[in-house]
Amino acid sequence: MPHVLEPDMAEPSLLSALHDIRDRSRSWFADDPRATVKLVVAVTLLGLVLRVAALGSRVAHFDEGRVAYWALHLRDSGSFAYRYIIHGPFIQHVDAWVFTVAAPTDFTMRLPVAIVGGLLPLTALLFREHLRSDETVFMAAFLALNPVLLYFSRFMRSDVLVAAFMFAAFGLLVRFVDTRKARYLYGVAAFMALGFASKENAIVYVLTWLGATGLLLAKVLVLPNGYRDAVGFLRGVPTVGAIWGRMAGRVRADIALVVNTVRSFRDRHDSAGSVLAAYASHIILAALVFGFVSLFFYAPRGAGVAGIEYPPAPAASGDVNFWSGVTNPSLFPELVQVTWERVVDQYSEWFSPASEKATTTETGLVDSIETFYESVDGHYEVLLKALGYTAAPLLLFSVFGYALDRLGTVEPRHLVPFAAYGGYVSILGYPIGTDIGAPWLAVHVVVPLSIPAAVGLAAVIRWGNESLSTDDVTGAAIAAAIVLLVTALVVNTTATRVYTNEHLEGNPLVQYAQPQESLRDDLAEMDRIATSNGNGTDVVMYHGERGDAYDGDDAYVKEDRGQWNDSWWNTRPTCLQWHNSLPLPWYYAAEDVNVSCENRPDTLAEQTQEDQPPIVITQQIDSTVPAERLEAAGYEPRTHRMRTKYGSNDMTVWVHESYGREPNG
Repeated sequence: MPHVLEPDMAEPSLLSALHDIRDRSRSWFADDPRATVKLVVAVTLLGLVLRVAALGSRVAHFDEGRVAYWALHLRDSGSFAYRYIIHGPFIQHVDAWVFTVAAPTDFTMRLPVAIVGGLLPLTALLFREHLRSDETVFMAAFLALNPVLLYFSRFMRSDVLVAAFMFAAFGLLVRFVDTRKARYLYGVAAFMALGFASKENAIVYVLTWLGATGLLLAKVLVLPNGYRDAVGFLRGVPTVGAIWGRMAGRVRADIALVVNTVRSFRDRHDSAGSVLAAYASHIILAALVFGFVSLFFYAPRGAGVAGIEYPPAPAASGDVNFWSGVTNPSLFPELVQVTWERVVDQYSEWFSPASEKATTTETGLVDSIETFYESVDGHYEVLLKALGYTAAPLLLFSVFGYALDRLGTVEPRHLVPFAAYGGYVSILGYPIGTDIGAPWLAVHVVVPLSIPAAVGLAAVIRWGNESLSTDDVTGAAIAAAIVLLVTALVVNTTATRVYTNEHLEGNPLVQYAQPQESLRDDLAEMDRIATSNGNGTDVVMYHGERGDAYDGDDAYVKEDRGQWNDSWWNTRPTCLQWHNSLPLPWYYAAEDVNVSCENRPDTLAEQTQEDQPPIVITQQIDSTVPAERLEAAGYEPRTHRMRTKYGSNDMTVWVHESYGREPNG
């Protein structure tokens, strides 16, 4: 008969295993600062690997193709002018530099964002004076492994950039307060400049900091001891005099705190006057650092606006751009003025859409307000789905960590509620302030909430350790189950939401302008054909609908042939409804594809019979496509979804049989 393990024998065995895990974790999270740094660095390296692995596998999103096109244009033309519609210029400049040393591909265009997002976990070390060793490491883990940050660190868009730079600036500001070392002020200035150069909503981070500061002051002045103090306050049914006495005591305590802070500054220097003089000079120099870094990214290059319009103008000797301005002192004031005017103009345009959402239109105030709330409701739905399906553990741990701080269960620290306020307010505020409801808004929520989430997760593990110390198997098992469940959930979400994208509508991180993955095979065919086809036409873009049947919001080719060589910006091919066809123009430019357009079905059929262009691209919404004649001419069709929700953007790629198209899959 096989031996059966008795319950009293199983429990010591389980306890022994849990004790071993506890002892190992204690050795990992020892209060040795070097051990903490090593663990954070290890987590950061893991995050970098996860971001770079298969970075170029996903087909470029609409926004990726649009911005990457202009980065490549900057590399080739040398001309740049800031436009808010492309967002901050940081990624355009950096990608242009990358494209000078490596081929323009989906991998290389995303690499700068992947690196910045991968290094984001290092910011946890900036808060180490306010977090325990285990909390610091868990914060880094949340920043490295959260699926929202993983997905959008593998996406050439500026949300991760602005979040990383502004969060680093905040961390350096905290370090300055902790250490009083002026060098951190220069880091704050530089990273804030990089944040503003990444995306316009950097200003929202500053506003969030100010709002969180106000809430934190309210907490300190009104309820310094958390909800326990509030409950006791209400139970006591105090008189007006008692209330006044308690409030006055709190004010006196905070005044004493300010006095002690000033004294600590004074003790580090010879006199209060020297303190003010020293920091005043550092603040002025830091402001100059902010200004110069901003000027570097925002200033025009080459021919400026004229160089990105169509037809583009070459840079002339009289043009004021960054390099001419910084090398010629007499032109520097003009450079600053031109850059400032351009930034003010574009920022005012960026602010306008949000401010006009609820303005009265021809339909009246009531209809305008209804439209506003319908729009915002859709934005909330997208954001909450992204958070709920891919960041639920972080959100729950952040609520738990904040509650522990407020209840006084853990040592109260102002950093925890400050970060919680910033994250929770972002959930409420970002959908109102944006004109597009998109899952990348979740980036600005999860980054600050990584702080209270780390506190919450550390508390659960600490509870498990304490349960082990008292041989409480149930408590230890519950804590272990929570950690294992969360780990499994994060791994599963990462695998199914970050690295696989076929089920587009079922993935809350996929914004609707993401093409289907099957397009990758035909893009590879296009690259191969363009390389071997010489100077001939590689691709013919076709759309034949006219008049009332023509859909200007979806058609790829301009209806009026007389406008085929007209364009405001230098968006090539100019015969296209350029934005409708994104991200194709990015691939045409990166792979040097020769593209022509056609809108007459008979002419297209004749071309395919006589000239036999290698590839013809049509749209499913176009009833004029001569499909039978294309097939008779030897063209094989494949249809791809170019948007996740709008079937009108389905596109068919016809490749001629003479080019040996590879089978699907």
